[in-house]
Amino acid sequence: MKYFKRLEEIAQSLVGYNSDRRCRHFTFILYKNRLIATGTNNTKTHPFNLINRKVSRVTGEDYSDQKHTCSELNAIMKLKRLTNIDTKKCILINIRYDRNDKVALARPCQSCQNLLRYHEFKQIIWSTNDGSYGYE
Repeated sequence: MKYFKRLEEIAQSLVGYNSDRRCRHFTFILYKNRLIATGTNNTKTHPFNLINRKVSRVTGEDYSDQKHTCSELNAIMKLKRLTNIDTKKCILINIRYDRNDKVALARPCQSCQNLLRYHEFKQIIWSTNDGSYGYE
């Protein structure tokens, strides 16, 4: 994807800006080749977390009671608050950096996948451990 390297640069600059080592997962929403919303995971919580339960893909453990929100949810909330753009025409891109500042797997968690299916994004793209990207 032609935008992926540029968005990696933006995410890398945000990593340096944010001192919290846990907040290293970034979501970008593009509409007509323009960046219209961004989101980062953070340690705050949101009432929507009670509806959109967080369940581990591997163990099936429910960890919704932990205080955090995913970058996908933050980006979608910003998009819906600031614009009335239809998500069916948008591309969502996830990028994550590990503690060594290397691009890592950023596939959405199970609850975020359900959220993204509900909003019916045109395309969902995420970074992988080998520096390429995966998509649905």
